[in-house]
Amino acid sequence: MSYRENYVNFDPMGNLTFILQNRIKEKEPRRGSILSYKSYVKDRGDPQIYMRVSSKLIMKASPVFKTMLKYTFLEGATLKKFGKVSVPLPDDDPVPFAVLMNIIHGRSRWQHVPRQVDLLFLTRLAMLVEKYMLREACENFIADWFEGIRLDIPQSFTPDLIHWLCISWVFRRPDEFNHVTRILERESNGLDLDTYSRDLKADLPIPQRVIEEISRRREQAIKRSFEVLERNIDMLQSGSPRCTSTRHEPHRFTCDAILLGSLLESSSKLGVWPPPEPPYLEVTFKNLIVDMNQLNLSSYCTKMGFTNQSSSSHGMKTEIGSALSKVRNRLSGLNLRDFD
Repeated sequence: MSYRENYVNFDPMGNLTFILQNRIKEKEPRRGSILSYKSYVKDRGDPQIYMRVSSKLIMKASPVFKTMLKYTFLEGATLKKFGKVSVPLPDDDPVPFAVLMNIIHGRSRWQHVPRQVDLLFLTRLAMLVEKYMLREACENFIADWFEGIRLDIPQSFTPDLIHWLCISWVFRRPDEFNHVTRILERESNGLDLDTYSRDLKADLPIPQRVIEEISRRREQAIKRSFEVLERNIDMLQSGSPRCTSTRHEPHRFTCDAILLGSLLESSSKLGVWPPPEPPYLEVTFKNLIVDMNQLNLSSYCTKMGFTNQSSSSHGMKTEIGSALSKVRNRLSGLNLRDFD
């Protein structure tokens, strides 16, 4: 049955009718299932869609609808008094909603449930699953849905990450959640941590506490990276000898002064010193580390050929790189169970 028929009967004996706003039309005339979502585009001018369902199955699957259909609410009171009720759901997307209705109404209708969906459609499903608390009802299909898009998961920051964060949260996928949040921690610039989907023109059901934790960890890692530079600058400025030459003390003082000068000059040219103020907007941890690893350090010993060391900075650049690697390794993504 297509949406042009405007009526979908999920249960011939159903006593509950959902009324949704049809936001789609077919791109080209063709016969198709109500679930042929890839053949539709939005068109808010179309009529309403009526979905006849079983209130018993709906209430069993969704705590939200169970509460709504209790007699203490208008919809529930109407159902109790007249034996049937119509419930308008003007904000819900009818195509993924129909998928969920087929799932809820049992195995006889599972043949209509797509086993493969694209990322945006799975996100549309997730929005309704979270809204009506239907994850348990979808349990038999979640693995197939994710397997179909497994190879598409981003390996770096892209606009799709927010959709991946949404679906991994809603469908409780710990591996995908950890992977996506690790990228966000390392590659967000602080301005792009937003739950709004420009593709779907909607806010996605991602808890603010998840966004805040990603932001906190990003900011903390950037702060610690700047502190690595600060410690080395302070050490050289305090007179603590870095140069270990056995030559006289003025030589060691000169060597450390040249090393300090090269550190300040190089970090300034790379734009990593002095550090900006938190929350370091427009700074990504990933790019910051790339820049810091390009520091060009040199010592008086090296300039004068007084050392056989392979390092030109008495090991300082190696130590900075090692310290930054430790900071990076701490940005290992979030654990889903920590938010249970």
